[in-house]
Amino acid sequence: MSDKQLAEYMIEYVGGKHNIKNVIHCITRVRFYLVDKEKADTNKIKELDSVMGVVEAQGQYQVVVGNKVNAIYEEVMRQLNNDQAFDSTEGVVENDSNSDFLQLFRNGFNQFIGIITGSMMPVIGLLAGAGIIKGLQASLVTFDLLQDSSQSYLLINTIADGIFYFLPVILGFTAAQKLKVNPIVLAVVGAILIHPNIVTIASSTAAKVAIFGIEFPIMNYTASVFPILVAAWLATYVEKFLKKIVPLVISSIVSPIVEVLVLSLAVLLIIGPIITIISDGLAFGISTIFDFNTIIGGAVYCALFPVLVVFGMHWPLIPIIVNDLTVNGFSMMNAFSSVLMMGIAGATCSIALKTKKAQLKQVAFAATLSQICGVGEPAIYGILLKYKKVFYLVTLSNIFGGALAGFLHLVNYGFAGGVIGFASFINPVAGIDKNFYAYLLSHIGTFLLSFLLTWLFGFNDKMNAADEL
Repeated sequence: MSDKQLAEYMIEYVGGKHNIKNVIHCITRVRFYLVDKEKADTNKIKELDSVMGVVEAQGQYQVVVGNKVNAIYEEVMRQLNNDQAFDSTEGVVENDSNSDFLQLFRNGFNQFIGIITGSMMPVIGLLAGAGIIKGLQASLVTFDLLQDSSQSYLLINTIADGIFYFLPVILGFTAAQKLKVNPIVLAVVGAILIHPNIVTIASSTAAKVAIFGIEFPIMNYTASVFPILVAAWLATYVEKFLKKIVPLVISSIVSPIVEVLVLSLAVLLIIGPIITIISDGLAFGISTIFDFNTIIGGAVYCALFPVLVVFGMHWPLIPIIVNDLTVNGFSMMNAFSSVLMMGIAGATCSIALKTKKAQLKQVAFAATLSQICGVGEPAIYGILLKYKKVFYLVTLSNIFGGALAGFLHLVNYGFAGGVIGFASFINPVAGIDKNFYAYLLSHIGTFLLSFLLTWLFGFNDKMNAADEL
């Protein structure tokens, strides 16, 4: 089936063009915002070639298609004539006066998740690449192939750090696109947050600024995540208000600068300090839990994470990981995420080598490659959810891997993980040390255990529908 035919069927089976409010996509899923979800024929969609599964979460109807997502998304948008362009959470929250508190909370939470997902997605590849560069740079220094005092080191380090440093600018732009507000204005607000003057004040002893005799604490917003996302959300209200009161003839000049002024002051003086303290505390709290008992923490995290992916609830963890990396310089949570990747990859690799079914072999090999590169949905939806024994054995392997990583106090110094992100486990200061050996032991051990358990007990070609979840 061609991408064009697949897109046609997907549009038809979700209820037709008039049932589609908006369409976005992530690494593996085409995500529809539907007028009426009851009109979608989930069974027919699941039967389509290249469709690995369907998930309803975050106010979205998500069709899992794996590595073909870009081509299929573009074809869907072509057939929709771009009427439902990439944007938004519009339609996710419906303010019904009869809704109970729980429903309102659920809708608000889904909207928040949607904002994070849409804002972070375009940046994930850059963050992962920057982490790999920093790890490789540390390797070169370790083997005396590069001096940390050289201009070459300074240049490479600037490139890698620059992506993290300017996160408020990048996320301001992407969050504005997500929320259908002015992306240039939000990028400018992000730039103001990391202006050298702000950084200087934040790094001073007082770290405060006095306005009309009132002192306000000033935080360092370089590499921050939450403050600019809140600014983007506020912009939706500020822009609506300005459209009502500013005459059209001067709106192109007055509205943008007023919006920049209002949002910048709101973030710098009120929201920024509150959000930064909360996010710092969140990162500290998670690190404290892992520090309290890393063995149990690692086992539980590695067991539950694939389930979060199934329900599309794993993306809120990304800002926490980014925050942990920027605050502490390392992330234990991201290290555990990397370990569980190997548990899943071990199972899919075992199936790819054992099965004699050509189609399944192709899917399993592709899922394995995708998994070791850090993208887990093809393996989860293409393999794990079809065979309950495999799913359970992967969970068991990941419990072992998480506990082992916790016992070894494994941490990650960059955003990347798995095999392709090995360099992110090299200490940027000390180079290759016990942490890297812990990485090798936990990852190889988890992969081999999952591979062997799946080969011996989890899968054979005689399995039928009764063996599926």
